[in-house]
Amino acid sequence: MMTSKAGQRAVFAMMASLMLAGCAGTKPTPGPSGPSGSSGTVGTSPSASTVQTIQPSRPPVVSPVRPGTVPATPSLAKRFTFDSIPGWTEGDHAPVLASLKIACERIGDRAADQAIGGTVMNGEPIFGRGSDWRPICDDAKRANSRRARAFFEQWFEPVSINGAGEAEAALFTAYFEPELRGSRIRGGPYQHPIYAKPSDLSARTPYFTRAQIQNGALAGKALELFWVDDPVEAFFLEIQGSGRVRLPNGQVARVGFAGKNGHSYKAIGRTLVEWNELALGQVSAQSIKDWIRANPARRDELLATNESYVFFIERPELAADPSLGPIGTFGQPLPAMRAIAVDRRHYALGIPFWIDFNSPVGPMQRLVIALDTGGAIKGAKRADFFFGSGNGPGEAAGKTNTRGRLIALAPTAALRRVFKAGS
Repeated sequence: MMTSKAGQRAVFAMMASLMLAGCAGTKPTPGPSGPSGSSGTVGTSPSASTVQTIQPSRPPVVSPVRPGTVPATPSLAKRFTFDSIPGWTEGDHAPVLASLKIACERIGDRAADQAIGGTVMNGEPIFGRGSDWRPICDDAKRANSRRARAFFEQWFEPVSINGAGEAEAALFTAYFEPELRGSRIRGGPYQHPIYAKPSDLSARTPYFTRAQIQNGALAGKALELFWVDDPVEAFFLEIQGSGRVRLPNGQVARVGFAGKNGHSYKAIGRTLVEWNELALGQVSAQSIKDWIRANPARRDELLATNESYVFFIERPELAADPSLGPIGTFGQPLPAMRAIAVDRRHYALGIPFWIDFNSPVGPMQRLVIALDTGGAIKGAKRADFFFGSGNGPGEAAGKTNTRGRLIALAPTAALRRVFKAGS
């Protein structure tokens, strides 16, 4: 899940496309519509009578956008009602209300005239300014789970950007938090390091390449956080950007993204296709691992073709509570099956979304919250769904590559200004 850390994360389900396109700022070529090529069943599109559409009459305004975000190109927005969303009335919205209360600690600090991020249309930020969110966050503190649906209906309206809310319009992949076996001390099977961020790492200057690090460039610098028993799993930990390390005494440590070496990401699945070792249709996380284990002498050669390298930091505050997910780009733990990564050029972080797609574990029709970003998550019609931690979520994430509906919830007050300005 992470602009920086998820800039490395290639979702397992999209290996056939992402392993060719790469993840560091590269828009992937969409794969088949579902895990087996089927389109999946999603809700019907809202009827014309419930939809308002607006096309910007002038270029987006840059100045109101929070520093660090880039306004999207002019978009087509559709504003419609909650009644037009299949499954909305029956959904359990309480988990997202709980996460929104935490997100409000950050959103609520914005200046009254400061946009929270995402698309700007007709000079107005779709997802509002600090002044729009203060009453929302004040009410969120008082709201209980029993009135969660009423809370969202009171303060928000559904909006689709660039058609993402239409049936089967948005591309969904998924990710998870892996668990590795490791030790704080090198010995026995634990021979492969997970490195902390070097003090001389600079965002402006490329650091050692992966090949140089594999050949000992960081040895003797006391940067080893953990030693793990499988270098391949350590490599895929970098792709996910966070994980758990189960220690010999049974305790579980948590690690999160700390930085990267400044070199471009190249998907190793792409390398295997170039080497004529795998056909495009064969590329997956599992097929890559199988190839490496069948060709151990070429393991380091393959991994080194991806010059990008990720460094980690230990997260003891997460280790204290195993129920907490990893920390996303927005700076708060990701709730399992209730968080997504989006492109912050189009969407603000901390906002709710309604998603509707078919997953390997059944229909995923629910309210979620955007707390993360990803280098492969580009465009308004793109989302990465967080399944959770461990093998089960990992298997489900690896099979998720499908299309569905992605509907953002924007403050009603903000949308009124946007549509008034464009009328």
